[in-house]
Amino acid sequence: MPRASDLQSSSSSSKDPSLDDVVLVRLPARSGASRAATSVFEIQNVLSPDACPRAGRTTDRGVSLPTQDVMVSSLPQQSQDEIRNALELTARRVSMELTGVTLEFTMSRAFVIVYDAARQKGLKKHTDGRKEGATLLLLISKPNRDFEGGGTRFFPSVLESSFDAKPALGSTIVFPSDTLQHEGIPIKRGRRLLVCVFATKKKIGGGALGPGDSKAIDTIQPASSTHEKASSHGKSKYGMMNDDQVLSQECACTIS
Repeated sequence: MPRASDLQSSSSSSKDPSLDDVVLVRLPARSGASRAATSVFEIQNVLSPDACPRAGRTTDRGVSLPTQDVMVSSLPQQSQDEIRNALELTARRVSMELTGVTLEFTMSRAFVIVYDAARQKGLKKHTDGRKEGATLLLLISKPNRDFEGGGTRFFPSVLESSFDAKPALGSTIVFPSDTLQHEGIPIKRGRRLLVCVFATKKKIGGGALGPGDSKAIDTIQPASSTHEKASSHGKSKYGMMNDDQVLSQECACTIS
């Protein structure tokens, strides 16, 4: 069984980035892209490069996903705090592009994807298999230093060419969880680490979501009530599974 990376936060005297520091870029950067393609965002500068977690000791703790991963909740507290701030900034900035809805996520469900050139180099074309709203991928390793190659390749439709997202250290890619096919481009060297969390599209003020409730990420379906039932009754359709087992069921990818 491959061993996943634990993470330690590097010391930093810099303050956490704020909403004023971040930059939103729509992908791909080409004219005539479809609505599905332009539902992809890159949110830059949400995590200070000198505050990004770095590879450290190893651990066998992981979840049963197509890649070998580490729960963010198992990381040192400073790393958890930095990651939480970065993901909250990402969700807030993308929500500014939506009409009448906001993106929300549960930090306890966040995990680190570990791509390793000696083991799992990439991930085949898939969708994330959940109608949760959006996938957030935060890069916490530095391209051309910690790894070479890699990136996320998106396939909007059979009539459109694919495009790649290759964010810088401390930037996040946001895209529809269950409708947009994508793949993890294999790395050639080192380890590529991304924090992943699934955000839910919630209507501001409550009530049911309608087809006109957002002008972006509008191919995403509203979340199911599974999590609400689980939080109110103490268990879900997965019974008494632990967090790792539930996550492996909820985040099952659909490989094409």
